[in-house]
Amino acid sequence: MGQVFHVDQKNPSDEIVNHAASVLRAGGIVLLPTDTVYGLCSVLSDQTCTGAQELFDIKKRDTGISIPILVSKPTDLYVGGRDVPDYAKKLADTFWPGPLTIVVKAADRVKPEFRRKEDDSIALRCADSELVHKLILAAGGALFATSANTHQMPAPARFEDVEPRIIDAADCVLNGGDTAEGVSSTIVVCTGDEPYITREGTITQAQIEEALA
Repeated sequence: MGQVFHVDQKNPSDEIVNHAASVLRAGGIVLLPTDTVYGLCSVLSDQTCTGAQELFDIKKRDTGISIPILVSKPTDLYVGGRDVPDYAKKLADTFWPGPLTIVVKAADRVKPEFRRKEDDSIALRCADSELVHKLILAAGGALFATSANTHQMPAPARFEDVEPRIIDAADCVLNGGDTAEGVSSTIVVCTGDEPYITREGTITQAQIEEALA
C-alpha cells in the first residue's frame, strides 16, 4: 500500500498532486475520489498499458470490458476515440465536465485488450473535479480510471467504503472524504447513428434527449 494523503478535492495542494502524478508516470496506481465515486487510475500511454492491466487485476475483472479514460476537456474525445459522431460532441459540450461517460469507437492508441470486445469501443469522461483535472495535467495526459471496487460490487462514494484490499493494492492513496455526486456516471453509447443509454446516473435520459433535440 502506498502512503495515504488527506486531500481537499476542491483545492488540492500542488505537493500532493505532483506526488500522485509522479506515481502515475512511473506506472503506478492511484486511488482517489472523483466527482462521482472513488476510482483507481493509471496513466494512458502510447507505449504501454501495463497500469491498465493492473486495474483489471485489482478489480478481478476480465479484459474485454473496457476501462474508461478520464480526460480534461470536451475536445479530448479524440484522445481515445475515433470517428466521433457530431451528436457525441454535442453531449460532451453540454455535460462535460460532469457525470456523463461517452462511449465511442476506440482510437488506435488504445490496445485491443482494453477495448470493449463487442463493438471495439472505449468510454471517456471529463470529471467535474479540480483534483482530477489537476492530476491529469500534472501526469501529462489522460488517465485510465475505473471505480475502486471488486467487479460487480458497489462503487464506493466514501473513502470508508473502499475495500481494504483495494487500498492495499494502490501505490498512492488520496482520501478526500465523500464524493460530490455519490452515484456512478450516466453511460451513453455513441458508436452508431443514434445514442443509447446503458446506465442512468445523475444525468437522465430526458436530459440527454433534450440536449440533442
